Amino acid sequence: MYKSDYDAFISSPIWKEIVDTLKETIVGLTSDISDLDPKEEMTALARQQGRKKMAEFVLEMPEDILREINEKLEEKTEVTNEG
Repeated sequence: MYKSDYDAFISSPIWKEIVDTLKETIVGLTSDISDLDPKEEMTALARQQGRKKMAEFVLEMPEDILREINEKLEEKTEVTNEG
């Protein structure tokens, strides 16, 4: 992926809608988690925590993509400077 692809990705209306939806979902999941009794509803609590973790993971994807792009650019620059 190129930097321009990344910029187009994070500025697209679809990604912005995904971010807004996931943020709302995280708020709802956090509320659900606080309402669940850990002794009585262990399975439901674990599921909600897993769903929240997955939503947070998806929201962190652009940072991971950008980090990988920058690492590849650094590697390419090092190879060019060595050559």
